[in-house]
Amino acid sequence: MSPSTAFLVITWAAIILLFLGLAAVLREVRMLRAQLARDSGGFSAAAPDLLLGARFAGRVVLAGDSGCPLCVAVARRAKEAVVLTHESPEVWESGLDVVSDREAWRVVSHLSPPVLMLVGADGRVTRLLLPVREEQVDEALAEWGVRGGSRVGSDS
Repeated sequence: MSPSTAFLVITWAAIILLFLGLAAVLREVRMLRAQLARDSGGFSAAAPDLLLGARFAGRVVLAGDSGCPLCVAVARRAKEAVVLTHESPEVWESGLDVVSDREAWRVVSHLSPPVLMLVGADGRVTRLLLPVREEQVDEALAEWGVRGGSRVGSDS
């Protein structure tokens, strides 16, 4: 085989491999788009699969860190939320319901705080929001039907 023929064969093989790689990337993007649903607040992923436990059942939970200014602002805004943290509760300002639970924190530690969650009666997270603005907290709580520390229509 001449060098020019070998070069053409190698070039075409490389082009075919590049097209197969592009097809695989486009397939992944299409699958990701299928998992996302468009709602009024932007894109939200499929229902979260997080279990915080009975301690947080039926509550709004904010996973946050005291070193995060947005976490502190969200905690002040969502007074009905339980603040879940890995830190000592004394680090947070008084008046907040702060729970230091390392096991529950591990469930959400892979997410970037603040993480606002609505927890169902079984302790499983039913709704999840990663707010980037304080105003999103009010919108989410209204959408979730939360006011005054309990769900709208609940007996608690």
